[in-house]
Amino acid sequence: MDDILPRLLAFPPHPSPALPLSDQQFDEGIRALVEVVKGISDSKLLQKTASGEHLLDFVNPSLNTASYTFILVANLNKAKQYEKAVDMDALWNNICTFLSGFDPRQIRYLGHELAQIIDTFANIAQRHHRIPLALPRIRDALIRYDPTGTVFTPKHLLLVKLAVEARSYDDVVPVLEKTILYIPGASEQPNPEFICNMTLSPLASITAHSSFVPKHTKSQDILEYFLLSGMAYIGLNNWRRAKECLERAITYPAKENGCSKIMTEAYKKWVLVSLLLDGKSPTLPMVTSGGTAKLYHTLAKPYEIVSQIFEAGTASRLKSEIETGQTIWQQDMNVGLMMAVLAAYQQFQIRNLGKVHSKLSIMDIHNATQSAEVGGKLGQAQFVRTLVQNMIANGSLDASLSYPPDKSPVVTFSENGPAMSEKMTQVALAESTHRIKALALQINNIDRTMTYEKEYLKHVQKVRKNKKNTDQGVVSVDMDWPGEDEDLMASMY
Repeated sequence: MDDILPRLLAFPPHPSPALPLSDQQFDEGIRALVEVVKGISDSKLLQKTASGEHLLDFVNPSLNTASYTFILVANLNKAKQYEKAVDMDALWNNICTFLSGFDPRQIRYLGHELAQIIDTFANIAQRHHRIPLALPRIRDALIRYDPTGTVFTPKHLLLVKLAVEARSYDDVVPVLEKTILYIPGASEQPNPEFICNMTLSPLASITAHSSFVPKHTKSQDILEYFLLSGMAYIGLNNWRRAKECLERAITYPAKENGCSKIMTEAYKKWVLVSLLLDGKSPTLPMVTSGGTAKLYHTLAKPYEIVSQIFEAGTASRLKSEIETGQTIWQQDMNVGLMMAVLAAYQQFQIRNLGKVHSKLSIMDIHNATQSAEVGGKLGQAQFVRTLVQNMIANGSLDASLSYPPDKSPVVTFSENGPAMSEKMTQVALAESTHRIKALALQINNIDRTMTYEKEYLKHVQKVRKNKKNTDQGVVSVDMDWPGEDEDLMASMY
């Protein structure tokens, strides 16, 4: 043990030098360390120190991330073979500490090992029923690895699969709320001189060469991530974000104007979520091809019928239609969403009344609205009062409730929604400014990415040629641009 400790702690230098290491010095040092530690056998990495400590408890995972990574992998390999001989609780805590505290700069050289640790950790969590405890750690690891969250990796899909399996969604929102802009391997990128350069675009450091992502990412994995992300937001009753995620799935480019099973499943949920968000039938985004749209309308006809009745039909007819299609909703695992649609019918009627009236009594609302859950008017006005109270409490209705003596309670609708305090306004402005700056940075990154796209370069050359011919009186409409059946968005979506 005494002979390997100096090698494990050789880099980075500690204490840190007065003059920080350059990218070149860091790159040379970390690569040399990795080669040395790879040459140390697992049996030696499992040995205890002279004082009887395990290396996992002796080496600092934040300072000596590279060495700690290989020590942790050695312990995980042992646990796979002889789990009963390993203190799994202690190993679990070691993994948690590592995933939440590794050095983001060193870890760029250890993509394969990080992927192995996350996969093994997820497997342990599933076998020992600890998924809710594992989610925050995997989330932290992904954010530390790529703070922008714009590059899709297989671990994104793993994270949301675990969340849906355990029906535990809150802890994964910080990852889900980041917009995926890049798919590794979908575009040609120049190899950076030093991947430890922390100013690099994440797409430059998260590549197949890092072994954290595969050489080619399957479209099915991307679609499944968008679908499951939408389902996670459905579990949180966040209809707006759910609709955005599902919309990314249903508008994903498909060959020959078709649609996959995942896209169809996403479309069905998208129709229902749109009702819960907007109270009306949705319109497919313009980027949806005509052939794909026709398939959606055919394959999801029962859902579109429900949507049309919700918008223009009666409560009794909506209730009857949903009851008739019960087998379909069960097969598609959309029973919960359908129940939410039934409950939302009267809620949107009440909200629509607020667009016409400034005040209404509970009795007036009771007489003017119907519940799709019972197929008609609620039995008593007090049920409507409870519904209005709940809507005000959860923020879905901007109104107040007053109780005049000897009269039915009165609902006063707000014309402009809830007022924001000065502090709330400042926070909102600061958040908007931050989003705009982040968006500007990503636009610049996308511009640079496009300069390495062969198809884009061909297109630019053709445009220039056409412009030259037009200036000379020659008109050309031959555009060498990919057809709509190709994956146009692979590098940016």
